[in-house]
Amino acid sequence: MLHIPKWGHNPAHWDLPGGRMDSGETFLETLKRELIEEIGVAYAGKPKQIMGMLTNITIPVGDALLPLVFMIYEVKVPNVNKMKLSKDIREDNTGWFPPKEASKLMSIKFSPEFCELVSKL
Repeated sequence: MLHIPKWGHNPAHWDLPGGRMDSGETFLETLKRELIEEIGVAYAGKPKQIMGMLTNITIPVGDALLPLVFMIYEVKVPNVNKMKLSKDIREDNTGWFPPKEASKLMSIKFSPEFCELVSKL
């Protein structure tokens, strides 16, 4: 997981690696690109979609604050020891957590339904 310090009106929170889709990208193309950009490793095998969800975090788009919509995938990362944060991101820490602890850390950003799902992995 990635720790994001307080920014704008959003509190500091733990998050999953990921990011915004580029125009014309599929969900899986975005997943592959974002993992490489954010933690420096690619996934192996076929990703398993866990869920799509609307988050409690908003971002400015033009004059509006829009909620983020996430497509969440479970992937295998074969080179976990090679993970490194990109210099171009705002995250200030990383960590591996057991599912129950991860679900508690994510509760600021993610829905109770998603956190419950993670706690049972």
